[in-house]
Amino acid sequence: MHETMFLCLAVSRRDGGNCIAGLDLDKGKWVRPVISKSRGALGDSEIVVRDNKTHELRMMKPLDVLRLPLGETVENRAQPENRALGSTPAADCPAILGTALSEPLLAEKIRALAETSNWFSLIFGTSTNCVPHSAIAEEPPSHSLCIVRPRNLLWARSKSYHGTPRIVGWFTFGEDNTRYALPMTDIDWEPKLLGLTLKKPTLSGSQSPGLDPTKEILLTVSLGDHFRETGNHYKLIAGVLLLPKK
Repeated sequence: MHETMFLCLAVSRRDGGNCIAGLDLDKGKWVRPVISKSRGALGDSEIVVRDNKTHELRMMKPLDVLRLPLGETVENRAQPENRALGSTPAADCPAILGTALSEPLLAEKIRALAETSNWFSLIFGTSTNCVPHSAIAEEPPSHSLCIVRPRNLLWARSKSYHGTPRIVGWFTFGEDNTRYALPMTDIDWEPKLLGLTLKKPTLSGSQSPGLDPTKEILLTVSLGDHFRETGNHYKLIAGVLLLPKK
């Protein structure tokens, strides 16, 4: 177990709790911290941090920079980036050290990840919103996290497999202009967009909360766990990143 500098790029909900993901800045690699014993979700207490400006406690947010104790790789064929998250004393929440919004080099690193994703014609190798578990069992993916620059983004109110309200992000990706419809799991953006779509079920990307002409939207896309009801791993919008335009 050692502490690493972590750039958060996603804070999302998942079955049983929360999921965070981002860059291990010391190694320049994606990591998804998980609870090693259960290989699973983080409780609310695991994502509470101390704000660097107000010094108050709050939930971790995308673009935060902090130190996290990370251990060994936690085996998961669909998610090679999973690492065990070490525990910290309850009274000693991780302190936010800064944000990519005020660090041009970090913002540029995030944009570079989006450019790298453009090398792929499809997200995680398929043109649909999922990857079959049988395909992953046969050939595990090299990555389950990426940053994309969405084109023609549209937010739409929908319903989940179990009938609960959810937000789906429709956008175009790749040279072949593949159209994706991916569920939103970002814990900050999902409730905002659900509220905005109560009366108007769809919103253009230009109507995104907090967006103005000086900012662009990038999306952190994650490949989820095995959803046994359908036999698939679903692609999820796990983080929404608003960055200053270059």
